[in-house]
Amino acid sequence: MLMNQGPGTIVAVEISPAGESRFGPSLIGRVELPAGNALHLTPPRDMPCRCDLRIRWSGGAVESRAGEDLCAPQRLIRLSTPAN
Repeated sequence: MLMNQGPGTIVAVEISPAGESRFGPSLIGRVELPAGNALHLTPPRDMPCRCDLRIRWSGGAVESRAGEDLCAPQRLIRLSTPAN
């Protein structure tokens, strides 16, 4: 589960196997995730549990999260808008 604790809007969430920098298309497609909302993410089947995330914000900021364990039960990733 990805929670946007905003105030910005998330426009893309890209995923790569940890340390490989092979980011694919956004996991949220053309959907935007406004502040205060949450979204359940489903990684591709062939993706390992440890992944790097790249989050793109509507203001142009990009946030990276290295080595997130997406297989952990009840995993909640809380994001707030990074400084530009």
